[in-house]
Amino acid sequence: MSEIMIAVDLSPFSESVISTGVELAGQMNAVVTLFTVVEIGMGLGLPEAGPVFTDDIPARVREAEEILQTYKRKYPDASIGITVTTGNPKNETLDRAHNGSTSILVVGTHGRTGLNHMLVGSTAEYIIRHARIPVLVVPYNKEAH
Repeated sequence: MSEIMIAVDLSPFSESVISTGVELAGQMNAVVTLFTVVEIGMGLGLPEAGPVFTDDIPARVREAEEILQTYKRKYPDASIGITVTTGNPKNETLDRAHNGSTSILVVGTHGRTGLNHMLVGSTAEYIIRHARIPVLVVPYNKEAH
């Protein structure tokens, strides 16, 4: 049986990406993996400001799992698994997609342009360029422009 991996960032737009991926899985009789990455960054602090405390990573992972469980419950007839990992979203998503049994990767794009795109970067664009499996991109902006 084929697997569709739906990679989301847990933004409000994630629901649309998940809905599209689950619908595709139903048409293909495929299992679904809901996937997200808790990004771990490095904080920089000034010595006079005192120590810099890192986030409680296990708590952030549990929170992400709970959010994905909420989405999973909306599709009781679908075969859905959940995977939450930590690290760089671009790398972790591609590693999981390439090293598992994923046949199609579903991602969303926020449609940022200009300076915002340059500063924030585009995880979806990176994934599209480097994926070795088919990628379905769900656009955030569905209006003509």
